Amino acid sequence: MSKRRSPRLLKKLKLGEFKEYGFAFSADFTKDIDMEAQEQLVISLLDDVIQPRKLALGGWIDGGFVTKWKNGSTTEDDKKAVEDWLKSNKALKDVEVGQLVDAWYE
Repeated sequence: MSKRRSPRLLKKLKLGEFKEYGFAFSADFTKDIDMEAQEQLVISLLDDVIQPRKLALGGWIDGGFVTKWKNGSTTEDDKKAVEDWLKSNKALKDVEVGQLVDAWYE
């Protein structure tokens, strides 16, 4: 006899059709920059990409994880927008953006 979970429980646990996706990223600095300059980069990323797309960022400018703010999943378009911003920034190099993965259980 298999246990069937209710839709309410699946939603609460973010499983099945309620699974939420996000993606990791990493980058290196092209040169040593102080913490104040790094903070300005983070603020720019938040202002230019993260907040307008209603995303959330965990981490720092040289690596982290991006999810949807509140509920939902990031999209390939969200991933491309973050990647394009990171790659266009002259202070960063070796930018890598991962695949969409389960944001809760990966």
